[in-house]
Amino acid sequence: MSETVYQQVQLQITNAQAGQNIWIDLQKVTEPVAWSTGPAFDGSGGINITVPGSSSALPLNSFIITASSVKVSTVSSGGGGGGGALSFNVTLYLVAQPGIQNFSLRSLSDPGVTVQAQVGFAQPQAVNQTFSQFPWGK
Repeated sequence: MSETVYQQVQLQITNAQAGQNIWIDLQKVTEPVAWSTGPAFDGSGGINITVPGSSSALPLNSFIITASSVKVSTVSSGGGGGGGALSFNVTLYLVAQPGIQNFSLRSLSDPGVTVQAQVGFAQPQAVNQTFSQFPWGK
């Protein structure tokens, strides 16, 4: 079994409206990379969805993660969340083989939705409609 390395990524979604879809695609630059739940150690890994500064529920219709995409579908109005723009964070991991330096992300989300990705402890960076490279980090 080959060795793997993990990198935590926080996807910061803002300005989503009820009934909209958020879709983030992952693509390798040179080395294969995939979304993951993270390392298999107690107290680490996993996937978290948080709503910053709010105690209201996030009205999700579906939440799907594949090796190359994260897809979130919000419930149309009347499904909770208090109406208005939705903002939430999805924290998960990337998995790759040692030596990876970069990977690419793009957002195929509905119009108006803003997506940023924070890789490790780096500053969040915008995820646009075309693939943009992100450094793996340390």
